Amino acid sequence: MDRKTPELRPAINEYFKDPSPSSNLFDNISSHAATDSKREEPAVCRIFQQIETKKTDIFDIIKPLEDSHNNSPSFDFREPTFSNTGNNSVDPMDIFNHEYELSSIPAEDERRRFAWIPSVKTKNTLEKASQMNHTLPRDMLTMPGVENVNFTVKLYENLVSYLGETEAAAFKSKTIDEVPQDEQGLKLLIEESNFSEALNLTTRLLAMYGQGPGQVGYPSKHTKTSLQLWFTRFALLVKICAWKIISKEALAWDDLDRPDLYIQWYKELYGNKYGTLVPFSFRLILAELPQYVISSTNVYSKLFEVLVGVKKIISNLDNGLTEDGRNVELTIQDRNTSKLLWYSREARVIHSIINCAVNQKDFKLAIKLLKDLIETPRLKYTIEHSRSLLSAMGRIYLQVGDLKAHGYFLKSSRLKPQSLGTLGENKADYRELIDAALLAIAQNNYKEAYKHFENAYIMDSNKVMALNNMATCLFYEGQLNNAITLLEDAIQKFPDLALNESLLSNICCFYQFQNSASNKQRLLKYHIISKYKNSVPDIIN
Repeated sequence: MDRKTPELRPAINEYFKDPSPSSNLFDNISSHAATDSKREEPAVCRIFQQIETKKTDIFDIIKPLEDSHNNSPSFDFREPTFSNTGNNSVDPMDIFNHEYELSSIPAEDERRRFAWIPSVKTKNTLEKASQMNHTLPRDMLTMPGVENVNFTVKLYENLVSYLGETEAAAFKSKTIDEVPQDEQGLKLLIEESNFSEALNLTTRLLAMYGQGPGQVGYPSKHTKTSLQLWFTRFALLVKICAWKIISKEALAWDDLDRPDLYIQWYKELYGNKYGTLVPFSFRLILAELPQYVISSTNVYSKLFEVLVGVKKIISNLDNGLTEDGRNVELTIQDRNTSKLLWYSREARVIHSIINCAVNQKDFKLAIKLLKDLIETPRLKYTIEHSRSLLSAMGRIYLQVGDLKAHGYFLKSSRLKPQSLGTLGENKADYRELIDAALLAIAQNNYKEAYKHFENAYIMDSNKVMALNNMATCLFYEGQLNNAITLLEDAIQKFPDLALNESLLSNICCFYQFQNSASNKQRLLKYHIISKYKNSVPDIIN
């Protein structure tokens, strides 16, 4: 093979999402250590609990956003740690971050879960709700509406054109009219990765609340269910990178602080309860959006506003008050449980800020925040969580070419439980192998990296990740045919796992470099699947 460097070099920092529970750091940190607890998110979010899915992390966002659909083979080392909203990084089923209920008392769980501190102006308005006959002037109303857009995906039609109906039949998905017109229908569509039809269903469901196409700017009533539907819709829009649409739809929500977004405004529905209707993860999604909008001037401001709000809640709990500052007595267990929840939410916001900093190449801020998490944690981390943090720090240092990376990888290695091989030597575990592979790649030592991936392939159940990276190493070693064979075998052996955008993008790239006429149909097939697998939409106004 001609080993001439491709015009578009592979991004060695496109990190693969490792679905192993042991490295699911920030989801686990956010939900703390509780083995028998129930999940917390109600309504729409709850429908995603049973879905097996890959996680999002800081290493997906380390790569420049514009490189996420490049045409060159890339290494993939995704470890499910940091939550973010990068286009390739987000799984709409994963973005519903479920926190644990540690209490068996539903009223306590609901209070702490939906707690939020309104601004002084909003608080005064809420206190005068009965005097105002529960009516608000237009400038104090939240009046959202979905954009008049139909989302379509032509995967099946394109595959029929190239492959015929028989082979293409496996890729035919349900349409919006073939599923229940409710949250169960959303679950079915999202399970199939049919995000475009899921978006169309959210349009129908939100129209029932007077928040459909053409209804922005018109008053409507909000409920917990309607807010969960909006959360679902925004998660899906983030997944398909519909930044213009999500930016327009986000305008109506402003800072999520208007009186009609608080539970106490709707006494006829919720009685004397207090809190916000806005799911915490929805608040976080909106705070993360500015980093993906070109016109944004301060990408951090909304994230730090959320962080300030969380810290105020923690301060109130420390000072003997409720989360929102009311002088109501809480039991010791209730207060401690609430602190644990809000410590975890504080960590989630910090993780988002770190992701944003790395995306902006502000490595100084990212390293400072991550160092604080390592050295002064509010939550008690497991050994595996601590190792994940150290590996994360090492990988960030790799991005700036700093040899301190090796030191953090070494610290991570020293924390692991000792595992002896057959000859009594200390056996490397999965994390060590991936960290070692990263160091080898940073030194352009693809042969050494291949060995580490091969050992990880033998050790870990996530065969596709290891095979994908082994193939990329072979490509850089000039063994193009072997790289293609390896990925073709992976698709045959593990079709459900292998039909992911990263692997398919790589095999399409390999076919292009091979430039063989016999590859034309396979190239077209995999290119189409790669393009449409994650429902990248054809948007028809």
